[in-house]
Amino acid sequence: MSERTTGGTGGGAGAGANGPREGLSAEIDREMRRWRVATFNYGVTYYLSRILLIVASAVVAADQNLADGKGGFLVEWVPVLALVVAVLTALDTWLKPQQKWQGFMESRDSLADLIIRGRHGLTAEELREEFTALRRRHREKNIF
Repeated sequence: MSERTTGGTGGGAGAGANGPREGLSAEIDREMRRWRVATFNYGVTYYLSRILLIVASAVVAADQNLADGKGGFLVEWVPVLALVVAVLTALDTWLKPQQKWQGFMESRDSLADLIIRGRHGLTAEELREEFTALRRRHREKNIF
């Protein structure tokens, strides 16, 4: 709720000539924070799930060889690890963290470029139009 009032977007007596641009800048900054956090989250999710899948599937595949060695205690966990591999594979297929991570990075970088161009000459209307188009592309490509 406070995000909407940041930057003098209320339009009341305190709104100056830069009120709409300040409101747009606040919205762009808010979106940048969201995309930055999502980029980090999808990156962590992608790498952790890959590492866990590799380790768990290796243990499941080597269960017969582990039984006689020092890793014998892992054999008891093979059914659970097989289930973890199946569930993680299904989640990875459904959520597509790698594609979302790459998409969020691309959108975040495009938004950073737009912010720089906005500080160096874009009018408020041009900035709004490009931001709206970027947000639309981002949602079409990355929110599935």
